[in-house]
Amino acid sequence: MKRIKSSSIGSYYLLTILLIFTFNHAIEAQNDMLWYKYPAKYWNSQALHLGNGFMGASFFGGVEEEKIALTEESIWTGGPFRGDWEEFGINPLAKVYLDTIRSAIVNGEVEHADSLTQKYYLGQNKRFGSFSSIGDLKIKMLNHGMPHTNYLRQLDLSNAIGQVSYELDGINYTREYFCSYPKNVLVMKLKADQSKKVGFALYMDVIQKEYEVEITENEYVVTGFVDGGEHEFQVRINMIPFGGDLLGQGNLMGLTKPYWGIQNADSVIIVINASTDYKQEFPNYKGENPEVKTNNFIQNAINAGYNALKQEHINDYTKLYNRVSLNLNSNPSLNQFPTNERYTRFQNGESDIGLKELAFNLGRYLIISSSRPGSLPANLQGKWNTFYFAPWAGNYQANINIQEIYWSCGPTDLLECQIPYVDWVKDLVKPGREVAKRVYNTNGWISHTTGNIWGHAAPSGGLVWGTYPLASVWHCQHLWEQFTFSQDIDYLKNTAYPIIKEATIFWLENLIEYEEGLIVAPSVSAEHGSIKYYENNPDKKVAYNIPGAYQDAQMIRDLFNMSIEAAEILKIDKSFLKQVKAKKKKLLPHKIGQHNQLQEWYKDIDSKADHHRHIAHLYAVCPDNDIHPLTTPTLAEAAKVSLNMRGDGRNMDFEIAAGGNWSRCWRIWCWARLMDGNRANKIFDEMLIEQGFENLLTHQHAEYSMGRPDLLRETENMYLHFQLDASASTPGFMAEMLLQSHLGEIILLPALPNEWKSGNIEGLKARGGYTIDIEWEENELINATITSQNKKVPTIRIKDKIVNATDERIKIINK
Repeated sequence: MKRIKSSSIGSYYLLTILLIFTFNHAIEAQNDMLWYKYPAKYWNSQALHLGNGFMGASFFGGVEEEKIALTEESIWTGGPFRGDWEEFGINPLAKVYLDTIRSAIVNGEVEHADSLTQKYYLGQNKRFGSFSSIGDLKIKMLNHGMPHTNYLRQLDLSNAIGQVSYELDGINYTREYFCSYPKNVLVMKLKADQSKKVGFALYMDVIQKEYEVEITENEYVVTGFVDGGEHEFQVRINMIPFGGDLLGQGNLMGLTKPYWGIQNADSVIIVINASTDYKQEFPNYKGENPEVKTNNFIQNAINAGYNALKQEHINDYTKLYNRVSLNLNSNPSLNQFPTNERYTRFQNGESDIGLKELAFNLGRYLIISSSRPGSLPANLQGKWNTFYFAPWAGNYQANINIQEIYWSCGPTDLLECQIPYVDWVKDLVKPGREVAKRVYNTNGWISHTTGNIWGHAAPSGGLVWGTYPLASVWHCQHLWEQFTFSQDIDYLKNTAYPIIKEATIFWLENLIEYEEGLIVAPSVSAEHGSIKYYENNPDKKVAYNIPGAYQDAQMIRDLFNMSIEAAEILKIDKSFLKQVKAKKKKLLPHKIGQHNQLQEWYKDIDSKADHHRHIAHLYAVCPDNDIHPLTTPTLAEAAKVSLNMRGDGRNMDFEIAAGGNWSRCWRIWCWARLMDGNRANKIFDEMLIEQGFENLLTHQHAEYSMGRPDLLRETENMYLHFQLDASASTPGFMAEMLLQSHLGEIILLPALPNEWKSGNIEGLKARGGYTIDIEWEENELINATITSQNKKVPTIRIKDKIVNATDERIKIINK
């Protein structure tokens, strides 16, 4: 159904836009700006993204035509549970064969276990679906078919406002964009510096299969169904012209689609909202009619007025963004160059530490723009997508990716932005209990590798990536970190601990005995296997269900520690704690292998030729605190050997998907935790150069175009897909190089690179309820101010040396 009607239909939902480029003539503020002197060609590497947590809009900045790739967070194909657990990803034979699979693993019959796991443990979720897109909003300008000058496309990260400006036929045109979280709308203002010069035709190229368009005097409304199914969406676009004449339907500029048009206006304000009928509540996920939602959002925004909307947006955004400020004393003369030129210079080996300041600020901007209270968490693409099926489904990949997105929230004081992740996990517990019963026949809750907006928690998909039962544990780690930074006892008691405890109950019942301890089975060390597991292996068979994967022991030890510490803080569950402590003692201890490496498996089968992208057995280094140079120096050295064996980045001879942005990012975090700032900074450079775009976003490469062969590609068959994880994680690892608190101490400048010779940072958060400002020169601390919300004086180190709180460089303020 693709038809035009004459009556009004309803309002469109909030449009979240992410602008990625801004220019400011004030040199001292340049590390908040990205700017271009040309329109974008490629969505992934050049387009500008705006967002408010609910919607994503990527604008290209064309002169004759503006194009905005538009989506909303719940534009997902697939659908919720409808009574058939097999259709929802559960293999009906899993419970029957589980003990057989576990016996095969313990007995070393790994090839047999792999076969059984694929056939009888993993299911196929036919309703999983994918993050999708609404389509492209297009605005074709009237009387623009002539040369233009003074073009500028920009985004001011300091206030989340984007702009396109140019001069044409002696007239200066400006388009301003912002995406309001308080009002849940995208707002645009098109104006000229001469009267009666604004004219355009607005329409949408809708990517969804089933929809209808209704146009009235000042509204353009698209109503349809995602994937042609039962999941309804609506986009409402309201135009407020100042002067001008409406254009009737006709063959305007060759347009064959119905449009809303205006000519001879002084300016036009456009307010957009996109909504669906989704509600995050298992099992139905069905909420309010989107027509009601879009109409309410649009009317509230219009009633506020443009100036009030803009100021409210700025106030709301800056209260988060301004909490932290980083200054690395970059070269101000480089600010005269557009961002793409600076990036090219950086690629060619010229120093530009200011680009790292930009990456720090951009990462925080992306988090704020894609994850706000009341929204869904950011997925692999954040909230920005131009595909019908997003790369890797745009899923909540739980063996590193969603976690990386949120690692910055604690250190850079954006805990509100992690609330959507916490709320999503709360909802996931419900289907996770069903999976525990129907797959494992036990209590508690569990989830696996991939997640979506429909409550998927079952083990499903391919053997290599689908066999990963630790996702719920890693989710709990973020619930715990939300407490360690906030020190919110009510949250711990009512939200985090009950979920952590129930995940712990599952693993108390599902660990199995092997050699000298307890292991998880079935389990694959995060998409990685070994050809060396078999002593005689001429066919180079890869073993996956290798008994004793150390990722499992490390992660479950971390989970048990969370339960123990939380229960002790709350002074409850003494008998439960005895069980947890008893099981914890039986988990496999770390082992150092023949290459002096930290072993990935209980059996010493690591290979120096192995450069796999995942480093799951280094969870104990990051995000956990079980291995650190100050507490376990021997194990820390072994972890360094493992990192050196894996390599810092891309190794295309080893695997096509080697060394993507997220895998390099994890390595940076690990080297920062191992107090080697120069190594971390080296990989940071390489990530920006080899896995980065000119707009400072980063990518993963793949052999498929997801139906968009026009996208930027590196070789004939190698496509570069934007992923949010590493970009969002950049502020976090930069903060960790300057401050660490995961050992229960405050460590100042623990991994300061030589390149960051002098600078200062204000507003960092440390676990335990501390806010910290740091200043350094010649790579040495000048002063630090520690503000405590609990009146406690922490143990303080400068680099690796403990210092007294009375040290003249340290100032402690009790709030």
